Amino acid sequence: MAKIQGKRNRALGSSLEMSQIMDAGANKIKRRIRDLERLLEKKKDILPSTVIIEKERNLQALRLELQNNELKNKIKANAKKYHMVRFFEKKKALRKYNKLLKKANESDSDDKDLQAQLRATKVELCYVINFPKTEKYIALYPNDTPSTDPKGVKLTNIRREKFLKLVAERMDANALDVSFKDILMGKKLDEDSVGLTLSDKSDNKSESHTSSTNDKNESAVEGEDEEDDFFE
Repeated sequence: MAKIQGKRNRALGSSLEMSQIMDAGANKIKRRIRDLERLLEKKKDILPSTVIIEKERNLQALRLELQNNELKNKIKANAKKYHMVRFFEKKKALRKYNKLLKKANESDSDDKDLQAQLRATKVELCYVINFPKTEKYIALYPNDTPSTDPKGVKLTNIRREKFLKLVAERMDANALDVSFKDILMGKKLDEDSVGLTLSDKSDNKSESHTSSTNDKNESAVEGEDEEDDFFE
Protein backbone atom coordinates (compact mmCIF):
# COMPACT_ATOMS: atom_id res chain seq x y z
CA MET A 1 0.00 0.00 0.00
CA ALA A 2 2.84 2.35 0.86
CA LYS A 3 4.55 1.56 -2.45
CA ILE A 4 1.37 2.36 -4.40
CA GLN A 5 0.96 5.64 -2.53
CA GLY A 6 4.60 6.49 -3.27
CA LYS A 7 4.10 5.90 -6.99
CA ARG A 8 1.03 8.10 -6.97
CA ASN A 9 2.90 10.89 -5.21
CA ARG A 10 5.77 10.70 -7.69
CA ALA A 11 3.31 10.77 -10.60
CA LEU A 12 1.54 13.78 -9.14
CA GLY A 13 4.86 15.47 -8.53
CA SER A 14 5.95 14.83 -12.11
CA SER A 15 2.67 16.20 -13.49
CA LEU A 16 2.95 19.32 -11.32
CA GLU A 17 6.54 19.87 -12.42
CA MET A 18 5.59 19.55 -16.11
CA SER A 19 2.71 21.98 -15.62
CA GLN A 20 5.00 24.54 -13.97
CA ILE A 21 7.61 24.23 -16.73
CA MET A 22 5.03 24.63 -19.50
CA ASP A 23 3.82 27.86 -17.91
CA ALA A 24 7.32 29.22 -17.35
CA GLY A 25 8.22 30.35 -20.88
CA ALA A 26 10.47 29.24 -23.74
CA ASN A 27 13.84 29.47 -21.98
CA LYS A 28 12.84 27.19 -19.11
CA ILE A 29 11.25 24.73 -21.55
CA LYS A 30 14.47 24.64 -23.59
CA ARG A 31 16.55 23.98 -20.47
CA ARG A 32 14.26 21.14 -19.41
CA ILE A 33 14.40 19.64 -22.90
CA ARG A 34 18.21 19.66 -22.78
CA ASP A 35 18.16 18.07 -19.32
CA LEU A 36 15.85 15.28 -20.46
CA GLU A 37 17.87 14.68 -23.63
CA ARG A 38 21.08 14.35 -21.61
CA LEU A 39 19.40 12.06 -19.09
CA LEU A 40 18.05 9.74 -21.78
CA GLU A 41 21.36 9.76 -23.63
CA LYS A 42 23.54 8.94 -20.61
CA LYS A 43 21.29 6.72 -18.50
CA LYS A 44 18.89 5.09 -20.95
CA ASP A 45 20.57 1.71 -20.42
CA ILE A 46 20.08 1.73 -16.65
CA LEU A 47 16.73 3.49 -16.24
CA PRO A 48 13.57 1.39 -15.79
CA SER A 49 11.42 1.14 -18.91
CA THR A 50 8.54 2.92 -17.17
CA VAL A 51 10.77 5.89 -16.40
CA ILE A 52 12.12 5.98 -19.95
CA ILE A 53 8.58 6.00 -21.37
CA GLU A 54 7.58 8.77 -18.98
CA LYS A 55 10.63 10.92 -19.81
CA GLU A 56 10.18 10.42 -23.57
CA ARG A 57 6.54 11.45 -23.31
CA ASN A 58 7.52 14.50 -21.29
CA LEU A 59 10.18 15.34 -23.86
CA GLN A 60 7.68 15.08 -26.71
CA ALA A 61 5.18 17.25 -24.85
CA LEU A 62 7.84 19.87 -24.09
CA ARG A 63 8.99 20.02 -27.72
CA LEU A 64 5.43 20.53 -28.86
CA GLU A 65 4.87 23.20 -26.23
CA LEU A 66 8.07 24.94 -27.31
CA GLN A 67 6.87 25.01 -30.91
CA ASN A 68 3.55 26.47 -29.83
CA ASN A 69 5.30 29.00 -27.62
CA GLU A 70 7.61 30.13 -30.42
CA LEU A 71 4.67 30.34 -32.82
CA LYS A 72 2.73 32.54 -30.38
CA ASN A 73 5.75 34.82 -29.97
CA LYS A 74 6.14 35.08 -33.74
CA ILE A 75 2.47 35.94 -34.16
CA LYS A 76 2.72 38.57 -31.43
CA ALA A 77 5.84 40.12 -32.98
CA ASN A 78 4.28 40.22 -36.46
CA ALA A 79 1.07 41.75 -35.11
CA LYS A 80 3.05 44.56 -33.51
CA LYS A 81 5.39 45.08 -36.47
CA TYR A 82 2.77 45.16 -39.24
CA HIS A 83 -0.16 46.56 -37.27
CA MET A 84 -0.12 50.05 -38.76
CA VAL A 85 0.54 49.10 -42.38
CA ARG A 86 -2.33 46.59 -42.33
CA PHE A 87 -4.62 49.10 -40.64
CA PHE A 88 -3.98 51.76 -43.29
CA GLU A 89 -4.23 49.24 -46.13
CA LYS A 90 -7.61 48.13 -44.83
CA LYS A 91 -8.82 51.74 -44.73
CA LYS A 92 -7.51 52.35 -48.25
CA ALA A 93 -9.22 49.23 -49.60
CA LEU A 94 -12.48 50.24 -47.88
CA ARG A 95 -12.33 53.71 -49.43
CA LYS A 96 -11.72 52.19 -52.85
CA TYR A 97 -14.61 49.79 -52.41
CA ASN A 98 -17.03 52.50 -51.22
CA LYS A 99 -16.10 54.75 -54.11
CA LEU A 100 -16.54 52.00 -56.69
CA LEU A 101 -19.77 50.76 -55.09
CA LYS A 102 -21.26 54.24 -55.14
CA LYS A 103 -20.31 54.57 -58.78
CA ALA A 104 -21.89 51.20 -59.57
CA ASN A 105 -25.11 52.07 -57.74
CA GLU A 106 -25.38 55.33 -59.70
CA SER A 107 -24.71 53.66 -63.02
CA ASP A 108 -27.60 52.46 -65.18
CA SER A 109 -25.51 50.11 -67.27
CA ASP A 110 -23.83 46.85 -66.29
CA ASP A 111 -20.23 48.01 -66.53
CA LYS A 112 -18.16 44.83 -66.58
CA ASP A 113 -14.94 46.72 -65.98
CA LEU A 114 -16.44 48.40 -62.91
CA GLN A 115 -17.67 45.06 -61.59
CA ALA A 116 -14.20 43.61 -62.07
CA GLN A 117 -12.70 46.50 -60.09
CA LEU A 118 -15.24 45.93 -57.30
CA ARG A 119 -14.34 42.26 -57.14
CA ALA A 120 -10.62 43.06 -57.06
CA THR A 121 -11.14 45.43 -54.13
CA LYS A 122 -13.15 42.81 -52.25
CA VAL A 123 -10.26 40.39 -52.72
CA GLU A 124 -7.83 43.03 -51.43
CA LEU A 125 -9.88 43.55 -48.26
CA CYS A 126 -10.03 39.79 -47.65
CA TYR A 127 -6.27 39.62 -48.27
CA VAL A 128 -5.50 42.19 -45.58
CA ILE A 129 -7.66 40.52 -42.94
CA ASN A 130 -6.88 36.87 -43.74
CA PHE A 131 -3.14 37.22 -44.38
CA PRO A 132 -1.30 34.68 -42.18
CA LYS A 133 -0.25 35.97 -38.78
CA THR A 134 2.86 33.81 -38.90
CA GLU A 135 4.40 35.50 -41.96
CA LYS A 136 5.98 38.81 -42.81
CA TYR A 137 3.14 40.92 -44.19
CA ILE A 138 3.39 41.67 -47.92
CA ALA A 139 1.87 45.08 -48.54
CA LEU A 140 -0.77 45.46 -51.24
CA TYR A 141 0.14 49.08 -51.87
CA PRO A 142 3.92 49.24 -51.37
CA ASN A 143 5.86 52.47 -51.62
CA ASP A 144 7.45 53.25 -54.97
CA THR A 145 10.86 53.66 -53.39
CA PRO A 146 13.53 52.09 -55.66
CA SER A 147 14.88 48.84 -54.28
CA THR A 148 18.51 47.72 -54.22
CA ASP A 149 17.33 44.11 -54.49
CA PRO A 150 15.35 43.67 -57.75
CA LYS A 151 15.36 39.89 -57.36
CA GLY A 152 13.86 40.18 -53.88
CA VAL A 153 11.18 42.56 -55.17
CA LYS A 154 10.31 40.11 -57.96
CA LEU A 155 9.95 37.20 -55.51
CA THR A 156 7.82 39.35 -53.19
CA ASN A 157 5.54 40.33 -56.09
CA ILE A 158 5.16 36.69 -57.09
CA ARG A 159 4.24 35.67 -53.55
CA ARG A 160 1.75 38.53 -53.25
CA GLU A 161 0.03 37.39 -56.46
CA LYS A 162 -0.13 33.82 -55.13
CA PHE A 163 -1.80 35.03 -51.96
CA LEU A 164 -4.25 37.18 -53.92
CA LYS A 165 -5.12 34.21 -56.13
CA LEU A 166 -5.65 31.97 -53.11
CA VAL A 167 -7.79 34.62 -51.38
CA ALA A 168 -9.97 34.99 -54.50
CA GLU A 169 -10.47 31.23 -54.72
CA ARG A 170 -11.31 30.90 -51.04
CA MET A 171 -13.60 33.92 -51.21
CA ASP A 172 -15.56 32.44 -54.13
CA ALA A 173 -15.78 29.11 -52.31
CA ASN A 174 -16.91 30.85 -49.09
CA ALA A 175 -13.97 29.20 -47.34
CA LEU A 176 -12.16 32.16 -45.79
CA ASP A 177 -11.73 32.33 -42.02
CA VAL A 178 -13.15 35.87 -42.20
CA SER A 179 -15.52 36.37 -45.13
CA PHE A 180 -16.03 39.64 -46.99
CA LYS A 181 -19.40 40.17 -45.29
CA ASP A 182 -17.78 39.53 -41.91
CA ILE A 183 -15.12 42.12 -42.70
CA LEU A 184 -17.81 44.72 -43.46
CA MET A 185 -19.22 43.99 -40.00
CA GLY A 186 -15.81 44.67 -38.42
CA LYS A 187 -14.82 41.07 -37.72
CA LYS A 188 -11.24 39.80 -37.72
CA LEU A 189 -9.31 36.56 -37.32
CA ASP A 190 -9.98 34.62 -34.15
CA GLU A 191 -7.15 34.14 -31.67
CA ASP A 192 -6.96 30.46 -32.61
CA SER A 193 -6.74 31.15 -36.34
CA VAL A 194 -3.46 32.02 -38.06
CA GLY A 195 -5.04 32.93 -41.41
CA LEU A 196 -4.29 31.53 -44.84
CA THR A 197 -1.62 28.93 -45.49
CA LEU A 198 0.11 29.18 -48.84
CA SER A 199 1.50 25.87 -50.06
CA ASP A 200 1.46 23.66 -53.15
CA LYS A 201 -0.99 21.37 -51.38
CA SER A 202 -3.41 24.15 -50.55
CA ASP A 203 -3.08 25.62 -54.05
CA ASN A 204 -4.00 22.28 -55.62
CA LYS A 205 -6.98 21.83 -53.35
CA SER A 206 -8.33 25.33 -53.96
CA GLU A 207 -10.88 25.47 -56.76
CA SER A 208 -11.83 28.55 -58.70
CA HIS A 209 -15.48 29.57 -58.68
CA THR A 210 -17.33 32.36 -60.43
CA SER A 211 -18.73 34.91 -58.02
CA SER A 212 -22.48 35.44 -58.30
CA THR A 213 -22.62 38.40 -55.92
CA ASN A 214 -24.28 41.50 -57.35
CA ASP A 215 -22.35 44.42 -55.88
CA LYS A 216 -25.01 46.88 -57.00
CA ASN A 217 -27.38 45.49 -54.41
CA GLU A 218 -24.90 45.98 -51.58
CA SER A 219 -25.10 49.04 -49.37
CA ALA A 220 -22.10 51.31 -48.87
CA VAL A 221 -19.68 50.32 -46.15
CA GLU A 222 -20.07 52.20 -42.91
CA GLY A 223 -17.41 53.16 -40.41
CA GLU A 224 -14.30 53.86 -42.48
CA ASP A 225 -12.79 55.61 -39.49
CA GLU A 226 -13.16 52.63 -37.17
CA GLU A 227 -10.76 52.36 -34.26
CA ASP A 228 -7.37 50.85 -34.74
CA ASP A 229 -8.28 47.61 -33.00
CA PHE A 230 -8.93 45.01 -35.66
CA PHE A 231 -5.68 43.12 -35.16
CA GLU A 232 -4.56 41.03 -32.25
